[in-house]
Amino acid sequence: MKNVDWAKLLFRLSCGAFVFALGFVLSAFKLFPYSVIRDGAHAVKQVFSERETLARVRPMELTRMARYPGNGVTVNKPGTQSGLTLIASFFTDGDNEMRLIRMDGSVVNRWPVRFFKVFPDQQHVDSLFRPQREWQVHTHGLVAYPDGSIVFNFEGGGATKLDRCGAVVWALPRVTHHSVEESPTGGFWIPGRNMVRNNSPFPQLKPTYIHDVILKVSADGKVVDEISVIDILLKNGLGAFLFGNGMPGVQLAGSDGAGADPTHLNDVEELTREMAASFPQFRAGDLLLSLRNLNMILVVDPVTKKVKWHQVGPWMKQHDPDFLRNGKIGVFNNNDDGTRTGSIAGGSQMLEVDPMTGKTSIRYGGTPDEHWFSSFRGRHQYLANGNVLITDSESGRVIEVSPSREILWQYINRYDDQYVAIMRDALRYPENYFTVKDWTCHAP
Repeated sequence: MKNVDWAKLLFRLSCGAFVFALGFVLSAFKLFPYSVIRDGAHAVKQVFSERETLARVRPMELTRMARYPGNGVTVNKPGTQSGLTLIASFFTDGDNEMRLIRMDGSVVNRWPVRFFKVFPDQQHVDSLFRPQREWQVHTHGLVAYPDGSIVFNFEGGGATKLDRCGAVVWALPRVTHHSVEESPTGGFWIPGRNMVRNNSPFPQLKPTYIHDVILKVSADGKVVDEISVIDILLKNGLGAFLFGNGMPGVQLAGSDGAGADPTHLNDVEELTREMAASFPQFRAGDLLLSLRNLNMILVVDPVTKKVKWHQVGPWMKQHDPDFLRNGKIGVFNNNDDGTRTGSIAGGSQMLEVDPMTGKTSIRYGGTPDEHWFSSFRGRHQYLANGNVLITDSESGRVIEVSPSREILWQYINRYDDQYVAIMRDALRYPENYFTVKDWTCHAP
């Protein structure tokens, strides 16, 4: 055995221990150059994950493996709710767009959506979430007006209104996301979020974490009210749900510095006067909220901040709860089970829950012959004839399902032979909803 140079060995061990201790201190107390190292590591990971996007081969973030054959309208049977369908997706002949299509799939109008044109200065977006190119940008949440204008979110990047030709009417530089819902009193309800990196407003929560807020936005794009979701939970005795996995599970930031996401607000809807008669336990103006990361749906008075009803599950990672005329609440149950196709939990479902009893029923899905799965995103719309329009986001399609659970209409946005583009939103409007007589526009 060779003689061991103990002095050199101890020196190297000491250096290693020092580097480890230094790294621990920098990480624990977020000291310089922690943020530089964190952002650098995040940038390297992002470059690898977006390698095909950077090479302009395929927008990796905006596409998924195809699950169904065909392209465009592949099913169109009698019994559909006639009208025009507004869809939001990525299109091979136009990049990110909103499109208004007829029942046969032909296009009535197109709205190109360009994040960097609407928000040339993206300083309102945290550096870790700031996109570098249009092929990294999602939209989420969408409404249209009779004059052909539309309001939507760039997911995590701000809300905007475009006229029927795609010109910017207004832009709101806040971190908005997931949904845009009209308020009967004017303006919109839009989920927002603030990144808390220091000076936490809640002693129980230590940075870094995402603080979800409910934004009331005026018709001209100004924030007129901001309501804290965490504050609602704590003041209504629901704080235990925040800490269901123990305090550290909420406090610890992700390895990339993105922060914990305790609630993940993904929908806000106001109960209208017309619908309030179906919900005697609530009143017009109450808000229906969806907190994905708590598997929780709740109804809250936006003035008093009192929670009038809440329920956790049986849905998992749900989206888009809606008040229904039958006194129930429709729920897009993603039913995320960590698999690519929902093979463990049986796939996604359209549910209806009775807030008086807590009982749920399945409107569509949950059987092998009705299997479908969207682990993320998703939207539904109950149509006038009783059908349901379902945005199966991760499958790149929209389906219209009858009360007898038959698919009467299907649209698939195919990217190529192997992939489809994520379908982010779909809404059906009556043909006479729009007052536009001539959709012709000069190129924006």
